[in-house]
Amino acid sequence: MKYFRIEDEIKYHKKRYKLKREIEDMFLNEGYSHIDPPSFESLDNFMPLYKKIKKESMVKVLNGGSDVLVLRHDNTTNIIKNLIPRWEKGMELKLFYNSTVFRNSPNSNIKGIKQLGVEHLGGTDLKADIEVICLALNILNRFSHDFILEISNSKYIDGLFESMNIDEAEKRQLKDLIYRKNRFELVDYTKKSNLPKEILDCLLNIFELQGDILEIVDKAQDYYTNKDMEEALQELVVLRNFIEEEGYLEYVYFDLSMIKELGYYDGVIFKGYYPNYFKDIISGGRYDSFTEYFGQKVPAMGFSLDLDELTKICFRRGGE
Repeated sequence: MKYFRIEDEIKYHKKRYKLKREIEDMFLNEGYSHIDPPSFESLDNFMPLYKKIKKESMVKVLNGGSDVLVLRHDNTTNIIKNLIPRWEKGMELKLFYNSTVFRNSPNSNIKGIKQLGVEHLGGTDLKADIEVICLALNILNRFSHDFILEISNSKYIDGLFESMNIDEAEKRQLKDLIYRKNRFELVDYTKKSNLPKEILDCLLNIFELQGDILEIVDKAQDYYTNKDMEEALQELVVLRNFIEEEGYLEYVYFDLSMIKELGYYDGVIFKGYYPNYFKDIISGGRYDSFTEYFGQKVPAMGFSLDLDELTKICFRRGGE
């Protein structure tokens, strides 16, 4: 954020500090403990993650011995990489962090993103999903009563892709079209594809599967489904019922075409927005399978909050 006056810069940082303290208090009140993710990781240790994280977005540095290190790219990865190898059966951890991640931006500059977030490890799947999502809703609601939380389940699209039997390169290309909501190129893809008609019909109508999950389930019955896709729908219906009990249903929008930028999610996923701001403020989901990269599969659910974006919104609305 650029400032014309020194006073504005001081006010901005004062506002960001106040927001950080408020959100950290919310985490503490929900039983989360603070953890400080490491700043650097060996590039060799990140090699297996290249399928999940775009390597060109990583900021790489050399240490004194000319070893290549990765500057903290993602807090979740750093936390579970440190904890999962030492995980003991029966453990349950509720953690929060206040940290900066670093990404290479398209203009070749390094961008620092200040994040607050939580990781719920080892908890019962549904219970943790509900707790984490309700915490995200409470945070969004605390700073404005006008917001939306988009929710999906990555098992739906992943299940559809598994039925296609296509290679990884084609899968990435197709996911990118859906991520960008590029209906035109998606239609063009289906015209050139030899996939079964029922799968193509589902793919062509993926952007129509949005709104209330009960209505989506009715629509989805007209298209191809398999076990994973049906399981995704069932999980979202159960989640909807709990959200309704918490009084937040009017703020929730289900979208089965949602795809996250970080590709390690394997269940419920969500993004939180405020009106007139196109960047998500909160982003998270379930990533049990990702923990297997580090030795064992552990139930894992969490989200990150972009503190700078939230500060900009609150600062423009009310100054100090």
